[in-house]
Amino acid sequence: MKRNSFLTLFFTLLILSAAQAQRFEAGLTAGAAASDIPGLTYNFSKLGFTVGGLVNTSVGTKTKVQLEINYIQKGASHGVIDSLNDGSFRYSFNYLEVPLIFRRRLHFMIFKKPSTNFDLAGGVSVARMFNYVYVDQTGYNQIIPPGILNKTDVSLLIGLDYNFTSNFIFCIRYTNSVIPVFVKSTLPSNQFLFYSLNKGQNAVFQFTLKFVFSPNKKEQS
Repeated sequence: MKRNSFLTLFFTLLILSAAQAQRFEAGLTAGAAASDIPGLTYNFSKLGFTVGGLVNTSVGTKTKVQLEINYIQKGASHGVIDSLNDGSFRYSFNYLEVPLIFRRRLHFMIFKKPSTNFDLAGGVSVARMFNYVYVDQTGYNQIIPPGILNKTDVSLLIGLDYNFTSNFIFCIRYTNSVIPVFVKSTLPSNQFLFYSLNKGQNAVFQFTLKFVFSPNKKEQS
């Protein structure tokens, strides 16, 4: 926990200091996350939230590079906990996540009117799991033995941003990890449906609202 607190403080100071620079914008983000672990479940019924901060800079007239630091809840859920539904469970994995994103402004026509409110986003994120909650069908928390979980998550992401204004942005994002959540060699052969494309990776849909602080007024004049 001390290491995660240090990283959070470091990136918070980085974002705040970047906000003072003329070429950078900083902001805050908050929203919901619907998660799944394909091969274990196929329902995206594990709901959680995400909150964090961002800093970005323009690298052209239409492109921005954005660095974020987020707390995000991922995992999977199946069935109704504490019921007669054998096999029900809920995994809740809590991560500190650092995405690096490229945002490209889109220009197209909607009803014969030009639109420049949308950004196409893509990139990669690196995350570290700092705790988890595993609840089985009885409704009680269970311990996952050491060596079962991959604590590091590396994900590819793609998303679409809608800019209500230069300050308020709504973002829909999909991330898919390239490292499975569970160390597969430690699980029974029937734990996953092996015809699954992802075979145990984190898959997450995020719906967030971002507030970007106003750029330096001198740049707007």
